[in-house]
Amino acid sequence: MPISVEHIVDALSSLGGEAHLDKIVERVALIAPPPLPRDPGASIRARIQERCAEAKSYKGGENLFESKFGVNARRGVWKLRLDQLSPSNPDNIQDGSDAFISAPEGKAALRIHLRRERSKKLIDAFKATLNDPCCEACGMRFSDVYGDLGAGYIEAHHKIPVSSLDEASCTHISDLAALCANCHRIIHKNGLMPVEDLARFLSRRRAGKD
Repeated sequence: MPISVEHIVDALSSLGGEAHLDKIVERVALIAPPPLPRDPGASIRARIQERCAEAKSYKGGENLFESKFGVNARRGVWKLRLDQLSPSNPDNIQDGSDAFISAPEGKAALRIHLRRERSKKLIDAFKATLNDPCCEACGMRFSDVYGDLGAGYIEAHHKIPVSSLDEASCTHISDLAALCANCHRIIHKNGLMPVEDLARFLSRRRAGKD
C-alpha cells in the first residue's frame, strides 16, 4: 500500500506540526502499513510537494504543507500549513491598545479533509460490551468526576490506526480500547503509542518511579 497524504498529516500532527523529513519518515514508518516503498523519503517528499502550493509539482487541491525555510532552500523541514482562521497563526493575532490579545473568529469557511470512515455501529457495539466503562490507561471513570452527566461515557480508540487501513480492511471489537479523552489525546500525540505502554507509564508515575 503506498504512503498516503493522510499518513503524512497524521505523522506531522504527532510531531507537533513541524519536523525534518527524516523524522517524518520515521513516524510514517510507524503509521503506514508495510511494505514501505524502497525509498520512503522520496515518496513522502513527493506527496508533500504535491500538496504544497509553493512547489513546482503542486497538483492543486487542498494546500496542506509548507516548507519552513522555503522550497528553494532545500532544508527538508516541513510544516502543516496554519489555518488562516486559527489563533495560533501569528499573522492573525492582534494586540489591541487595551492590552488584550484578540483575533478575528466566526468567519464561515469550507474545509475539505481526507478522512477514513469509521463504523459507528462497531463503536456502539464495543461500548455496549462495557458494563461500567473506565479508561484502560488511567482507570478514570467519567461518572466518578461528573456524576450523572458523565455516566456511561467513554471514547473508543482504534489500536490499529484507521489511517493505515484500506477499503478491504475489517476492524473487530478486540481492535478497540476504551479511553478517557485525555489519554486518547496523549496516545495520538505520542506517535500512537500502545495503550499498554501508557498504562505502565501512568502506573509508574503513581508509584513515584517516574
